[in-house]
Amino acid sequence: MSDSDSRPELHQREIDSRKFFDEWSKNYEAKRISPWFNYTQQLAIDALELPPNAVALDIGCGTGWAVRRLAELLPEGHACGVDISPGMIEQANGFLPAELRDRVEFKEGSSSSLPFPESMFTHVMCTNSFHHYPEPIAALEEMRRVLKPGGRLAIMENAIDLSWYTWAWDKFLRVFEKGHVRYYTSAELGDFFKQAGYVDRELCVLRNEFRKHGKLYASIQVWRGTNPGT
Repeated sequence: MSDSDSRPELHQREIDSRKFFDEWSKNYEAKRISPWFNYTQQLAIDALELPPNAVALDIGCGTGWAVRRLAELLPEGHACGVDISPGMIEQANGFLPAELRDRVEFKEGSSSSLPFPESMFTHVMCTNSFHHYPEPIAALEEMRRVLKPGGRLAIMENAIDLSWYTWAWDKFLRVFEKGHVRYYTSAELGDFFKQAGYVDRELCVLRNEFRKHGKLYASIQVWRGTNPGT
């Protein structure tokens, strides 16, 4: 175990996730599944309804596709990405075009302790990674901490209430992927938003997808909510 692995603030699940994604980072964007991730990231971006001057954060940014997309959509704004995997952050910086470098920043960090000050962002998104977080409500509270009052959060995740396939896949991952915690029903994720203090909660997307963008089958949900600032 390296010195960074022994940091007390990192939960064992987070350590497992970091190791898993460090290895995946080497060919992440070349995988057949990458178009699916991009598709679901765009769903979350659409739910944010971004103005051109937004300051946006992608949590669990991977190699940075969504952050690059955010920067393209924010000519007067700024886009940041954070990921627990240093390998992913290294790749994200490598993929970043020179023309976007003055409006984009990537940082290594955990969802349980985001490396940003309070009220820094107008918009926050998280896709395909919430199921790795050991303490989901605490993670949502940490996301709210870095959101400005009135700022909006969008989360895209698999929804186990839509199909037996997603339910069974969740059971499989709990056994065979150490960093996986669990997928949630749409009602559970919406209740997490409520417990974490978000208002104007809305389930924007809840549907099954079949043989789309390299994915055989998936059940997806996108929730969004607003930080009331109180």
